[in-house]
Amino acid sequence: MKTPDFPTNEASRLAALRTTQLLDTPPEERFDRVTRLAAELFDVPICLVSLIDSDRQWFKSCYGLDARETARNVSFCGHAILGSNLFVVENALTDERFADNPLVTGPPDIRFYAGAPLTDLEGYRLGTLCLIDRRPRTFSEEEQQALRDFADIIEREFRYQELNSYYADRTRALNILNDIALDTSGKIGNRIERALAIACQYLNIDTAIVSKIEGEAYTILWHHERQAPSLENGLTLPLAQTYCAILMNQPDVLAIDHMAKSPYRDLPCYKMFGLESYLAAPIWVNGEAVGTLNFSSTAPRLPGFSETEKTFVSLLARWVADIIQQQEQAETLDKLVSNAPGMLYQYRLWPDRHASFPYTSEGIEALFGLSADDVLEDATPAFERIHPDDLPRVAESIEQSAASLEPWEAQYRIMVSEEGRWRWVEGKANPEKLPEGSILWHGYLVDIDERRKNEEMKNQFVSTVSHELRTPLTSIAGSLGLILGGVTGDISEKTRQMLNITHRNADQLRALIDDLLDIEKLISGNMLLVMEQHPITKVVSTAVEHIQSYANQKHVQLRLKETSPGLEANIDPQRLQQAVANLLSNAVKFSPAHEAVTIEIRRAGDKAVVEVSDKGSGVPESFRNRIFEKFAQADGSSARAKEGTGLGLAITKQLMNAMGGEIGYESEEEAGALFWLSVPIQASADNE
Repeated sequence: MKTPDFPTNEASRLAALRTTQLLDTPPEERFDRVTRLAAELFDVPICLVSLIDSDRQWFKSCYGLDARETARNVSFCGHAILGSNLFVVENALTDERFADNPLVTGPPDIRFYAGAPLTDLEGYRLGTLCLIDRRPRTFSEEEQQALRDFADIIEREFRYQELNSYYADRTRALNILNDIALDTSGKIGNRIERALAIACQYLNIDTAIVSKIEGEAYTILWHHERQAPSLENGLTLPLAQTYCAILMNQPDVLAIDHMAKSPYRDLPCYKMFGLESYLAAPIWVNGEAVGTLNFSSTAPRLPGFSETEKTFVSLLARWVADIIQQQEQAETLDKLVSNAPGMLYQYRLWPDRHASFPYTSEGIEALFGLSADDVLEDATPAFERIHPDDLPRVAESIEQSAASLEPWEAQYRIMVSEEGRWRWVEGKANPEKLPEGSILWHGYLVDIDERRKNEEMKNQFVSTVSHELRTPLTSIAGSLGLILGGVTGDISEKTRQMLNITHRNADQLRALIDDLLDIEKLISGNMLLVMEQHPITKVVSTAVEHIQSYANQKHVQLRLKETSPGLEANIDPQRLQQAVANLLSNAVKFSPAHEAVTIEIRRAGDKAVVEVSDKGSGVPESFRNRIFEKFAQADGSSARAKEGTGLGLAITKQLMNAMGGEIGYESEEEAGALFWLSVPIQASADNE
């Protein structure tokens, strides 16, 4: 008896056979149907789909035979897979290779055998479709072709099996990648090393490394070893001594199935480390290859790394790149945040009204005397530091911002436990609504205690000086008026001109003092407002009458339009008139001669809106972020040439806030401006 030889590619062939995942699986009708039909067509008692394992032949389908496997060394199929053509034995008793074979001399008493090799997509001969008869017979060319046709059907099923395995493997790989991406617990290094461990298990490989490459230096950042540890993070080697030196010359994934049989077998890295299989991808960050993700083993990879495995490593390398980039960005942010004044934070309000600070910078310790962990799950400790008089206002402002998704801002006092006193802080934040219904604010808090003290001192100084100046200035203006009125007798024309200039300057100075006193009262909350239900049109008309003479001097027309008549609101008529007059004065001041300023009164929902539009030069872009600040004036030469204190819009904003109204504007440079005031309205009795 002749024992069948092994194919020259036996190791790879066996690996390919195991890849099919067919060995030791239950019978399947798709194979049994073929053996049944073939046995009937060729009139043989036995037809088998035989797979040649390392030391056995195992039958995926066995028609007419009870055994599921026999030894490989006595098999006919072991001989059949040595060639690509059909293997036919017409009479085993007269063939010296099989005459004394136990399968011939005993059950199943083989006399005739015909086997067609079955190959996979890579060309590996995995087994045969074979016919067995208990009597000798001839096998014509037509019959051989028919058997080959049946074998092709089996091979097609192998292809389907391979495709199923391919897609199943890709699904598994994608699921693993998805699980890795969703694992966000712990530090970045721990996340990556967990991912490497999972990848090693999936790839069935010994070692995984994430490296950093700088010039000719190769440094291990993170690694995982399934065998006894031999590496450590931070280990640096010359790049030329590593397999990654090969990868850096590749555009994408590098796969070496068997280093000893590869073009790289003479490189120093192979002689030094003796790794037979290697699968790696570069790690790209901002368009630069900064390192590698590589997997290696001392054993060859047979039958070789699959396309799915290569894709898996490529995608995992991208994930690692994202993690590294996030780490770099986080480190940069930490450096910036550590030098930022105050506290940067994220504040989250959940639908059940539970609140927390998912992120706070180190500034929370200086402001609140708390750590980030103290408020990570519950924001209560921070709110306990807020002054009891300020807490309701702060809570209400948060609720309003949550409802409107408008930016939040507030000034309030907090207790600094170390100092045992209250300090003023200012906060601003922008909200966003998250899918599950919670609101997340991104903002900052800064200590404004010194600023508040300075502002109070400044306001007190301005108030004191203004009050002290008002009495003598009123006396001076009155005296000048009497002299100009002729009470003291005739004066020369030259003297009259000089006195007129002085009188105008005195009036301007008195207006400035009035503005300073108004703004001081508004800011301190001491401005007395007499709120009453009052027609909006009457207030606006009075303001237009008062500004008319100034408009005539500037050769500017005033046009009043009442789009929604009969509007009333709960206002202080005098203060609303002052606010409208400030807008009219500005519009006339910046309007070209012979142009018109339009005043429109209209309803917008539950508000009365007064719009004042001009055709002037508009509000410069650089000035818009401080247009309502005290003493703010545009820096453009044309704007600076206009008279004014820079207090009018600041006073108007404070007046509107005090009356529960709003102020805003729309403007385009060189295309005029539209300023508007709005107050809550109530329809008059005639219109109800």
